Amino acid sequence: AMEGTNNSRTDSLIWTDAQLEFLINLLVQQSRLPGMKSGGNLKPKAYKAIEQKMIEQFGPGFTVEKIKNKLKITKAYYNICKQILATSGFGWDSTNKYVVVENEVWAVYIQ
Repeated sequence: AMEGTNNSRTDSLIWTDAQLEFLINLLVQQSRLPGMKSGGNLKPKAYKAIEQKMIEQFGPGFTVEKIKNKLKITKAYYNICKQILATSGFGWDSTNKYVVVENEVWAVYIQ
């Protein structure tokens, strides 16, 4: 029950660290699936899959538009997706299929 959700205000969504971390994991997951990337960027169907999972996890506010706005605001996230596994402090948990981030490293990225 979120009060005053208004779609015209693109920046009205407040992201928590947990939501950002979840989003990053989804971006990395999608980028590793065959056929989800085109020219280094994720295809629309990848974003739809991410949107679906974000909404399942956090509620209806997390639309593709909001996700892309967040990524534009935090341009570094595209670079994180490309470089994430080459960066010291990031690792891939192949059992759980998500990115393991050391807290200190994460703190730098989300400043």
